[in-house]
Amino acid sequence: SMDADRKYALDSIGDDSTYGLILGKSWLGWAIALVTITAQTWMLFQFVKAAEINLSDDKSDLRYTWKCARDQVDCDNKIDRTPVGWVLYGILMAAHLLKDIINGWKLTVFSIRKRHSPHYQIRFFVGGTLLWSISLFTLFVSTIYNHAIATTNSEIIINSVVILFITDLDELFFGILMVVNSRWVRRMSIQTTDPQEELANEISTLKAELGTSKEAIVRLTNEGVDLRKRLNKIEAILEKGGICEELANENSTLKAEL
Repeated sequence: SMDADRKYALDSIGDDSTYGLILGKSWLGWAIALVTITAQTWMLFQFVKAAEINLSDDKSDLRYTWKCARDQVDCDNKIDRTPVGWVLYGILMAAHLLKDIINGWKLTVFSIRKRHSPHYQIRFFVGGTLLWSISLFTLFVSTIYNHAIATTNSEIIINSVVILFITDLDELFFGILMVVNSRWVRRMSIQTTDPQEELANEISTLKAELGTSKEAIVRLTNEGVDLRKRLNKIEAILEKGGICEELANENSTLKAEL
């Protein structure tokens, strides 16, 4: 059902993130989500520029690790970074980004299902694509930046944590919006249950309950009429001083039914 699809999409993209506003109908919500993603991309690009191999650029963070002594022919690489640092880096990246990459890709694939309306297909596709794209871009930026400037294993971890913090901006901004006006944010977000569909479901449920009640009333009315006839019959027998056996049978029948 569409209710389940909307809930799945919101759970995939995150109900505590400004990315979730992309799934809603509000243009302001879309604007907030796109501003958030633009800010994250802009910040990540600063690390890309800082990692460029350009020794003439004073703004570059590139570390030159080769040291050449004047009294020696060979130069030594003073880098202390080891494969262990990259293993720890991979664990950190996977723990933080893999969930968003998988959820974003699944939501993108989910958007092409024919049962979705074009509006929902666009929202699901854009939301899912942006989610996995920003996650992969973060992974790319962190990798090239650490390769350019990290000289120790601890620097790899420190640099990665700093860059990963940028990916949390969407949740931080969403928290600020919720503090400012939570009802306004909820109105901009996708409804897991469409109001019109919810109203139609409630009306259908009430009609079904009303039909059941009518059937129960008719059944009880018929039973009451039947009991009334039997009681009248008993009263007639008593008035005429009829057969006791017949009276006993009628009373036993009534007791069993009541």
